[in-house]
Amino acid sequence: MNQEEAKAYLARIGYEGPVRKDEETLNGLIRAHLEGVPFENLDVCDFGKVPSLDEGELFEKIVKRCRGGYCFELNTLFLALLRALGFTVYPVAVRVVWNRQVLPPVSHMALVVRLSDGKYLCDVGYGGPGPKGLLRLEPSEQEIEKEQFRVREVSVDLLVERFHNGVWKGVLQFYDQPFFQPDFQLLNFYCAANPAVIFSHKRVVNLCTPGGSKALTDMELVIRKGDQTIQRQLQDKEELQACLKEEFGLCLTQE
Repeated sequence: MNQEEAKAYLARIGYEGPVRKDEETLNGLIRAHLEGVPFENLDVCDFGKVPSLDEGELFEKIVKRCRGGYCFELNTLFLALLRALGFTVYPVAVRVVWNRQVLPPVSHMALVVRLSDGKYLCDVGYGGPGPKGLLRLEPSEQEIEKEQFRVREVSVDLLVERFHNGVWKGVLQFYDQPFFQPDFQLLNFYCAANPAVIFSHKRVVNLCTPGGSKALTDMELVIRKGDQTIQRQLQDKEELQACLKEEFGLCLTQE
């Protein structure tokens, strides 16, 4: 990604702050991304496509056409942005262990960034209950956006847990070593084409907001703002298209 493309990307997510290689900048970039670019699997669920992970095609889709994407798309392009801005960063392959009783296969891509004071987990592609900011990768308890997280070592892996309803629950588990980008092509195909994976058959669209979140699962819209929750069942494709446009800035068309 060149500098002009990086500027266009920053404009796409609405980031106007300083760009320094520090924790404050990264947290600002992550939050702007989460509030500006939806997590969405419309290409997979609605059109049966395996998304491209080519950087140029991702830039065209996410930056120029103002679409979103799922983890492999969002974090692949965010990886390119961070490198263009001068950060030392590499991708890792992650297991999503939230609400899992047995260890699941690797199915998620996240990023690890090296700063002067250590390494941090950085993730703009997880539409679930993960940290909405930088997580220091050392055994500790940390507060991120008023939510409590904990990092533990489990054998050779790092386990990220969230304090939820009075108990610590596992969210993400991974081996902290760089994963080669071509290997994510296999995981991308697996998640898009395997009927056992939720993204192949269930529409999922998520977007963070300054006071909460918006989530669309198939035809059910849930908007959370503070302590208030609004739920609405969409009735037809016309209402779906209007919802995607009004709530998420998306257009349900195959391009």
